[in-house]
Amino acid sequence: MITCHQLRRLMSNATINEQSHFKISLPMAVQAIIFVATMVYGYSELSSRLGFLEHEVNMNSNAIKDMLELQDKPIPSDIRQDTRLDNIEAKLEGNSGDLEYIKRNIYGK
Repeated sequence: MITCHQLRRLMSNATINEQSHFKISLPMAVQAIIFVATMVYGYSELSSRLGFLEHEVNMNSNAIKDMLELQDKPIPSDIRQDTRLDNIEAKLEGNSGDLEYIKRNIYGK
């Protein structure tokens, strides 16, 4: 059995050259390859999701800027016309109730 002192001495004298070799078991190599592949896949998924979110943020900020620019512009005439028509219809509905009341009291219908 090698002691810690002998191991340190061997490691301090170790150099990497053409005669160097590295021994690893096949299951450990497969696990390392799967681990690295999983990390690369996870990174690519995370990167694509972040890219999508950045795109969405840019689109939303542009839409908000456009809305703020349109906020103080004059209202188009068709919207004003629709608003007037809605008010007139509401008044007519109120008047039709009054008309029914008058018919019942005057004509007894």
